[in-house]
Amino acid sequence: MTQTGIFNGRVQIPYAYGCYGYTRGGGATWHGGIDLVGLDDTTIRMPWYTAPDGSRKAITGKVITARIVTDHSNRTWEWGYYVCVRLDAAQTPDDVNYLYFCHCAKLLVEAGQTVRSGEALAVMGNSGNAALNDPPYAHCHLEVRATATGRGLDPTAYSGTPNAAGCYGTAADPAPAEESRLQVITIGPVSQGDADAILAVCAARGLTDAGLYTSRWA
Repeated sequence: MTQTGIFNGRVQIPYAYGCYGYTRGGGATWHGGIDLVGLDDTTIRMPWYTAPDGSRKAITGKVITARIVTDHSNRTWEWGYYVCVRLDAAQTPDDVNYLYFCHCAKLLVEAGQTVRSGEALAVMGNSGNAALNDPPYAHCHLEVRATATGRGLDPTAYSGTPNAAGCYGTAADPAPAEESRLQVITIGPVSQGDADAILAVCAARGLTDAGLYTSRWA
């Protein structure tokens, strides 16, 4: 499957309120990231940088945080299980230095690890305040920043999607059809006449091609 943003296969932004810059609660709350759902794969991966011309560039960074905060006096509790990656310097032309992957169900990396595009970081979930959504749904809140404590920037160069509700990317390759299995029946010993009779029945049913029928007698 081709990776679209942070997931392999198709990515969905189900609701307009999951877009970057959307204001919630009558304008009281500003959404600093973009909410992404992996339709074909729930593993969150280190993204590529997508240039304005559509070309992609592999990027690298270091995991500086992989944790959950349960103290509600610290607002990062809202992210649930989350991973923060600090990008290596001078890779992209924008101001982004930090990538945040939030609301995870499970973390697959630890602080101190180096990561590059395509490598697994976590599993999509709805931990933190995502559990309060109505309806709750598993997703990844992707947020990008210039500084660790700064305001969220436009994440679309890393999400691989426009900043609009919709479904993006290429569907996963269909699973191969289950192979038909022929039952092997051993009959014997039989006479030549019985073997010929069985062969005739098989021939009438089109079962003698491609070595589907073998007779053996004493």
